[in-house]
Amino acid sequence: MTNRSHRRNLVNIEMPQPTDRRMIVRQLLNHLYIFYSFVFILNIVHVFWENSILYSIIGILGIVMTAISFPRSDRVFKILGVILLAAGTFFFFSGESTFQDIPSFFAGNIALLFLISMLPWMNSVVKAGRYNRLLQSLLGSNAKGLGALYVRSEVTMVSLAAFLNLSSATISQDLLKEQLKTVKNKVKNSFILMATLRGYSLALLWSPLEILLATSIFITGVNYLEVLPWMLFLSILGIIMDSFIGKVMFRKHEMEESSSLEKGFDQSKKKLTQFITALVLFLSVVVFLGNVINLDFLFAVTIAIFPFAYLWSVFVKRKKSFLQIGWPTWKWKTNHLSNFIVLLLTLSFLTETLNASPYLKYLQDPIIALEGSPLLIMLFIQAAFLVMTLLGVHPIATMGIFGGVSQLLIGAFPPVTLTVLLATCAIATVPSAPYGLIVTITSVALRMNPYQIVLRNLPYSILLGFLGIGVALLTLLIY
Repeated sequence: MTNRSHRRNLVNIEMPQPTDRRMIVRQLLNHLYIFYSFVFILNIVHVFWENSILYSIIGILGIVMTAISFPRSDRVFKILGVILLAAGTFFFFSGESTFQDIPSFFAGNIALLFLISMLPWMNSVVKAGRYNRLLQSLLGSNAKGLGALYVRSEVTMVSLAAFLNLSSATISQDLLKEQLKTVKNKVKNSFILMATLRGYSLALLWSPLEILLATSIFITGVNYLEVLPWMLFLSILGIIMDSFIGKVMFRKHEMEESSSLEKGFDQSKKKLTQFITALVLFLSVVVFLGNVINLDFLFAVTIAIFPFAYLWSVFVKRKKSFLQIGWPTWKWKTNHLSNFIVLLLTLSFLTETLNASPYLKYLQDPIIALEGSPLLIMLFIQAAFLVMTLLGVHPIATMGIFGGVSQLLIGAFPPVTLTVLLATCAIATVPSAPYGLIVTITSVALRMNPYQIVLRNLPYSILLGFLGIGVALLTLLIY
């Protein structure tokens, strides 16, 4: 009996217990940020040294990231991931791609994941410098109920998005969640997803940094300064239209007023000037990296975030707070990228297989059939962007389809008209793109199904598209 008991004890000592295994797994999951950072570093290397083997390695690691993240992602993202993989598999077998191409199909959106992982650093410097209180004052001072706050929030969002791009969404959403914590959850979520996503899209209409606007200009060859007045006009019309809608929708809802916000705002002129200066400098850095160093816009924003945020914290003498807030926040956020990884990498697989599929050709045929009917072509372009976006195809991919028949379109429209049309119809879909980055960020932040966000913003996307068509028709009277 003694020997049996002794052997049993030895087995218990030698064999890892379930609790021990769970602890090991938990420790590994807590250090996923190291693995993800390694993949992001390889992506940086690939930007400066394009190599097909390296790109395939990044794709293989992307597949590993997807496999790790699938069990850890939320149910809705698991379902979306399965659907995207199934659709991508169908397009893969319908095309001429080989199995050797599969790894590269998963590498396309690694850059987007890299950007998402860096966003917490910008939020951290805002918190460390206590600029979130200033932004809260901008959002909330003198606001008489949710109707008035909606107008202020959208205008503030337009101003922020022009400088901070995606960071503006996360900052504004965090502030509004805190400010509206006493409001019913359904009302609060509707308010946040409408004000931030719609305001974000209205800023993209005229921003020289917006890739969709830049792509439309590349297709038509028009000068940005020729288009700018029309896009600013569209943005102002959009603000007026949506501010009226938001004010009517939320006019019956009240919110708690905070007198400290107004008082704080009166005492924050210096901090406001400091904040605006920082935003302008960040924009200047991104423009320098994009136009002088010739880096891709997305990559320029990504690599500029941490150095700029760090130097900003040093300038305002909040470096210690910045690191204390930023380091643990960045680790936690990077460890929990599962939803983004599942969505974006399976979407990359779908997009790449579709582009290599013969079904892509069928999407171009209707444009040729509508030649000679300008209004019908405009409506078709708007419908195409909406439908393709709802199916998970990025507006840039749809823009590429129209780029394939650009000579036909330029023959039908003046370059300025075509630029206004393409840019507006593409950007109008941003708040209603179920797999778009800004909608994904919002769905994770608000714990909502992306399609709930789509349904709320789809009427706005349709109306903004109609506004774009109206302005495009107006340009026909001049050009």
